[in-house]
Amino acid sequence: MKYSRFLTQVSRNRQPSLIREMTNLLAQASPELVFMAGGLPNAQMFPFQAGSITLKDGRALTIHPKLMMDCLQYGPTPGYPPLVKQLKDLTQQLHSPPRWAEMDLIVTAGSQDGLCKALEMMISPGDYVVTQEPCYTGTLSILKPYKPRYLPISGDQNGMCPEALKAALSKWKPEEVQDTEKDVPKDFPPSFLSMDVDCRVIRFDSFSKILSSGLRIGYVTGPKPLVERIVLHAQVSLLHAPAMSQVLVSELLKLWGDEGFFKHTDAVQAFYLDQRNAMLEAAEKHLSDLCEWAVPTGGMFLWLKVPKIHDTWDMILERALTKNVILVPGKAFMCDSSKPCQYMRAAFSIVSPENMDKGCKNLAELIREEMVLQESNASSD
Repeated sequence: MKYSRFLTQVSRNRQPSLIREMTNLLAQASPELVFMAGGLPNAQMFPFQAGSITLKDGRALTIHPKLMMDCLQYGPTPGYPPLVKQLKDLTQQLHSPPRWAEMDLIVTAGSQDGLCKALEMMISPGDYVVTQEPCYTGTLSILKPYKPRYLPISGDQNGMCPEALKAALSKWKPEEVQDTEKDVPKDFPPSFLSMDVDCRVIRFDSFSKILSSGLRIGYVTGPKPLVERIVLHAQVSLLHAPAMSQVLVSELLKLWGDEGFFKHTDAVQAFYLDQRNAMLEAAEKHLSDLCEWAVPTGGMFLWLKVPKIHDTWDMILERALTKNVILVPGKAFMCDSSKPCQYMRAAFSIVSPENMDKGCKNLAELIREEMVLQESNASSD
């Protein structure tokens, strides 16, 4: 495939940074190498020497002095080598890409960093983007005017396997709210990457929702020529994803092993399933006569439509705080933000079931007051 046709002029013009390329050589260099090429700060001057992080199960991740140097020093732009290998092994295990030999992977500062670089790589002013609505970071198809070109961009912002959570949540039934095990099946639908026989899928994964959002660790998997362009962009922007975060994730995966990692992701899925069910109960109790919604099949949000409100923007941004509740107006996720929008997004990730009930009750009061205000404004007009 001729990947250059997908690239913007800016991306095509990028050249490797010689200094970055020479720094990358350190990953496979002999211990005897006398490295006088890069401006690496001397590790003897770093104030940090070692550390230990306690996990919730009581075990500790110990960062010994040699490992601490990997945490604190410049590293290869594609990522901390042990972590890159772990992620490649995980990708093969989860997706078995049909043309894996032609693909590569780069660790990014969260998946949004990778997504931003990928879109800059392929979209120029005046190009068309086909996306779902509402949208934030989802599956995009890039189309150039008069020259149909298609690259599926598969986002995974809510965990290693969004298909897993989607499959679990899609089986939810009101009478089975407490039956968590029944709601989390193991037969997940296939990912785009697993079906990519043409080597054209770019996939974005993130550890933000399953390990820590503050670590800022994600990764991009895709055809080697396109990942190479993202690497070149990273060379002149952030150099590489946070080294300490990469080492921590790598050491955690090493400590857990595959069994421990999947046990953790199963627990994450079950937790958010319970959160979602609690949110649905609260919405059904307080909002059933005011709002419409579909049962979420993934993610951390319940989208609400208020049919009797013309636009939720002013109601939320100007009056919601008076009711001690806040959501995001749907207009913020629409391609044309100048048009009225009857939707709003409620996050259920960190709210307790008790506060979900309180929040939905307050929201119902807000909507009813807004309906009166809207009717009054219409009468005065």
